[in-house]
Amino acid sequence: MNLYDTEVAEGLLEHRGFEIVNDAMDSGPYAVDVKVNADVFLMNTCSVREHAEERVFGRMGMLGVAKRTNPDLIVGMMGCMVEEHREKLFRRFPQLDLMVGTRNIKELPGLIEEVRQNRRQVAKIKQDGISIEYTDQILRKGKYHAWLPIMTGCNKVCTFCIVPITRGSEVSMQAREVYREASRLVSEGVKWITLLGQNVNSYDGNPHPNPLPEGEGANSLAPLAGRGQGEGRINFPELLDMLCEIEGLERISFTTSHPSDATEELYRVIAKNPKISRRFHLPLQSGADSVLKRMKRLHTYAEFREKIRLMRAMIPDISVTSDIIAGFSGETAEDHHKTCEALQELRFDSAFIYKYSVRPGTPASKLPDDVPINVKEQRNAELLDIQRQITTESDQRLIGRTVEVFVEDTNARNPLQLYGRTQDEKRIVFEGETALLGRFQKIQIGQLKRETLLGSLI
Repeated sequence: MNLYDTEVAEGLLEHRGFEIVNDAMDSGPYAVDVKVNADVFLMNTCSVREHAEERVFGRMGMLGVAKRTNPDLIVGMMGCMVEEHREKLFRRFPQLDLMVGTRNIKELPGLIEEVRQNRRQVAKIKQDGISIEYTDQILRKGKYHAWLPIMTGCNKVCTFCIVPITRGSEVSMQAREVYREASRLVSEGVKWITLLGQNVNSYDGNPHPNPLPEGEGANSLAPLAGRGQGEGRINFPELLDMLCEIEGLERISFTTSHPSDATEELYRVIAKNPKISRRFHLPLQSGADSVLKRMKRLHTYAEFREKIRLMRAMIPDISVTSDIIAGFSGETAEDHHKTCEALQELRFDSAFIYKYSVRPGTPASKLPDDVPINVKEQRNAELLDIQRQITTESDQRLIGRTVEVFVEDTNARNPLQLYGRTQDEKRIVFEGETALLGRFQKIQIGQLKRETLLGSLI
């Protein structure tokens, strides 16, 4: 979602005459080059983990140094840290000129101009609504792939999660607007769209608040006619089914999902539509029921395991990935052992594994952070080792096989190579001509080098 917001911000600014410069980059893990050559330095921030915030605080210190040599430099902050900390950031960092909330990105160019003219701190943080901005001025990084957010916020009650604070409760874009934007992207050459949402599969959209228009544009919205269950709402499986009808759209993926909304109906739609990616990201977080209960994940481990079993039975070629938190409040050695066993039993193709860090303002911030940091690190390392071995074994089974790959871009490290992604979104590097970009190709996988699959054209 932050990548999409950044592309929107860059596009809006470029449209207003700004040039995106790339010479003000990291000179260390928490720093920027103090010789900032830009007029404006913007950080789009994340609050999900403490480490992400620490990087921003480190950068702010360096930017304070930069502003002493260049007082006209405008320093701005976007994203979830703005929503979380608000005006406290101005008091902590006098060098910060501008804050833009997740629902105010379209106002960014005007706010920068306000700072430039008045040289005073400016904040624009809307309290409600949807933090999605569809615009044809977006500056996409890829020609053939595009992010497409369809909902924001979350109504789940996970105690560790700051999303309800920074992004609010769930709000879905109208299905009509999602379909229209997807069609527009395809008309610009996009062939692969990734649907985004903090809890994407809880999407609950109004198909069309007004009657479908007649005349110009009506045919493009025809798949909406007759859609929707209950009170005319369209759920996520129905939206997926509808988007699969767009001619020229060759692949659809989505992230991220909550187990409560991973339903048999959704599995059925994926199974029947070859356009839909065969990667399903479904966070487990812990294999211990006692920890899941404290997290308020709304399911037991056995219920999660059954969802995975049914998914794999209905979609045999599915690749399942997940998230794991090590060292959550109250986690015992036995709880950790159950999570290790869960990784071995479920055998995710990959998993993001993190040490627990308390997010201020979340319900879990009232629970004791009672797992010592050295124990968190040890448990995190053990889980990583287990998952790394499982991922390696999964990738090694692909060696010698021929797979269909969507050719996405050139390899930044070797201009003679291309890279693409399989239907389950595994990345493969191979030699080929740039004329293959944006096309599906048969690739024979030859070897696994560290964590990268290498192949050759068939």
